[in-house]
Amino acid sequence: MPDIEQQNPIISFKNVTLSFGNKQVLDGLTFDIYPKEIVTIAGPSGSGKSTILKIISGLLKPDSGEVTINAERFGMAFQYGALFNSMTVKENLSLPLEETTDLSHKEIKKRVQESLKIVELEHTIDMYPSELSGGMQKRISIARALALHPEILLYDEPSTGLDPPTAARLEEDMLKFRDKIGLTSIVVTHDVETIMHVSDRVLILDNGHIVWQGTNEEFRKDESSYPCSFRERKDIKECNK
Repeated sequence: MPDIEQQNPIISFKNVTLSFGNKQVLDGLTFDIYPKEIVTIAGPSGSGKSTILKIISGLLKPDSGEVTINAERFGMAFQYGALFNSMTVKENLSLPLEETTDLSHKEIKKRVQESLKIVELEHTIDMYPSELSGGMQKRISIARALALHPEILLYDEPSTGLDPPTAARLEEDMLKFRDKIGLTSIVVTHDVETIMHVSDRVLILDNGHIVWQGTNEEFRKDESSYPCSFRERKDIKECNK
């Protein structure tokens, strides 16, 4: 786990609220995320986890509160890859670089090759998404994000739909990105194995605010209701007994 004591947060939420109509999605949400951390955000469906990713990426604005982001470049790894089926892998990775940067064709080609090398899928460069497994599609989606040289990478349910060995491979990639290129990662997930494998810290959300947070080790050992409920897959009432 990175030493965060002497660092300034790369992302900071202070008393953030957001509603959709009469539904309060975020309610006084406050937390900090530090450079080179992998922070997982867990919680029941509808608790506001994915909404946090949308606020960080600028897709949503909160109703009130303060969001401070000390980074300029973001990457997003979507739940189901979100690749264009009519494009090759090379074209999928090149498109955001062509649309959002002034890089030359030569520089874009280099970035595409470098990103595929990081996820160890160089051989797929001329393949179409339909020729790839689900796990490979997700890793290509991550390579597309890496090609933009992000400071922060956002993951939305990265292990959904993957068999355990493929999910573990993807999680090893997350750790590699932190250790080798210094990425800060925010991972929204329901998967206990993912939480325990990759987390530096864990935030548990319920009813729009954080009900528990701690380190990976604390998540594994804490017998209080929320970490117990997720770790043991029990109802909170069962953990309170």
